[in-house]
Amino acid sequence: MKFIDGAIEGKNDTIRYIVGFCLIIFTYFIGSTFLFLDISLNYTSVITPESESEIIQLVGKNRFLVLVLIPFLLVSILLFFISTKVHGRRFLLLFTGREKIDFKRILYSFTIIVLLQSLILGFQVYFNPAIVWQFEFQKFLPLAVIAIILIPIQTTCEELLFRGYIMQGIKLRTKSNLIAIIMSGIMFGLVHIGNPEIEVIGYHIIIYYIAVGIFLGLISFFDNGMELSIGYHAANNLFAALIVTTNWQVFQTDALFIDKTPPSIGWDTIIGVLIILPLLFFLFKYKYKWINLNLRD
Repeated sequence: MKFIDGAIEGKNDTIRYIVGFCLIIFTYFIGSTFLFLDISLNYTSVITPESESEIIQLVGKNRFLVLVLIPFLLVSILLFFISTKVHGRRFLLLFTGREKIDFKRILYSFTIIVLLQSLILGFQVYFNPAIVWQFEFQKFLPLAVIAIILIPIQTTCEELLFRGYIMQGIKLRTKSNLIAIIMSGIMFGLVHIGNPEIEVIGYHIIIYYIAVGIFLGLISFFDNGMELSIGYHAANNLFAALIVTTNWQVFQTDALFIDKTPPSIGWDTIIGVLIILPLLFFLFKYKYKWINLNLRD
């Protein structure tokens, strides 16, 4: 069975998808309340925060990171329940069309992205004095433990939801690979509309998230599984949390570097969409010998 056709197995009528989405939204909401409960119970006597930056200053960067990642852990567990109990299909089908998950593919994609981002960061550090080294061992060590454990759960959860559950569901309804990839990519972009960078950069940054979502959908389709997209997503978010941070992005951490450049869509973002993503696509195509690039098959 092809990965994108994973929803053929089991019971996948409309009502089950409605139930599934309601459970996902409800579970994410419940997980998100941990942060608000923590603030209400422990900090409101000091100050009532009005922005994410104020919340981070109040509860601390590491505590905030844990609390915002908890919902993804809960949704990941829920997706297993929805797949196996609500739809009655193998959980493996949300990951891959292969007989088992190919962890070598995940590692290869992860390594390529880390090396590529490290190269780009090297140029940025050399040419941009606003990128400052801020390493402090006592702050970085707990961050590293939290990030290495929870961020891969968060990114895999998003892949399971958008490249697995949603993309496969749309394909089942529309019978079109192209529509499934584009619509799931658009939904992936729109779900980031609440990120703090949207407020400081503008809504046009959503185009970047949509482009990444479509790219991840394409490589998942052509590679018959989302191992490559899992590796890409984990590497990207871990790099943002551990290596270089800002004081306005969603991950505001005690990373190795802090970029104090005023928020904007930089040349690295533009190059990423127009050059890096296409190059990565053809690198994966060459590596894994994707012969047929017909989206209709």
